[in-house]
Amino acid sequence: MILYILGLTGGIACGKSAVAEILRRYCGAMCLDIDKVTRWLLEPGGELFDIYVRHFGGYVVTAEGFLNRKLIGEIIFNHPDERAWINSVAHPILLNKARDFLVECSEVGAGLVVLEVPLLFEAGWEHLFDEIWAVYTKPAAQIWRLRQRDHLTRQQAISRINAQMPVKEICKRADVKIRNVDGYKVVRRQVFKALKGRTF
Repeated sequence: MILYILGLTGGIACGKSAVAEILRRYCGAMCLDIDKVTRWLLEPGGELFDIYVRHFGGYVVTAEGFLNRKLIGEIIFNHPDERAWINSVAHPILLNKARDFLVECSEVGAGLVVLEVPLLFEAGWEHLFDEIWAVYTKPAAQIWRLRQRDHLTRQQAISRINAQMPVKEICKRADVKIRNVDGYKVVRRQVFKALKGRTF
């Protein structure tokens, strides 16, 4: 079986995980969420944990010994130089983890593999994929979802959105666009339409 690698991207809080879940549940895809890998690497003892503490200092560590992710988030989204540094450090490590996952998928004979990568284009990972999908939603819905999920003020949510590549640019560069506006069933229909006639 030939491995088909699909890159799933889109703006923050646009619904990438919902599309990945549809691909996993209905199409048998093996999925990897790069955000989840990042969170794992940021746990005490993880590769990124040690790098962040050396760079920022002990004040980013909570009394319980974990990274203060809210504080680091404020640093990242309000200081472009720090954001660029973090990306330069994290992306090569994450790329190695992604490649390891692809090797594992190939070894077990997977047909469809989905990598959920928020900063796919910013990281320059286009070469990894046979096809790239972008998920998008209305700006107001994106802000609302982000505020609810991460307990942010409106301005904090907007700052995080603006720190990423504009959704229009992401969609322009993607092969398939999934509009996440009218609910799960509509998104699922779009996924099925995009995959019509294919077997993995």
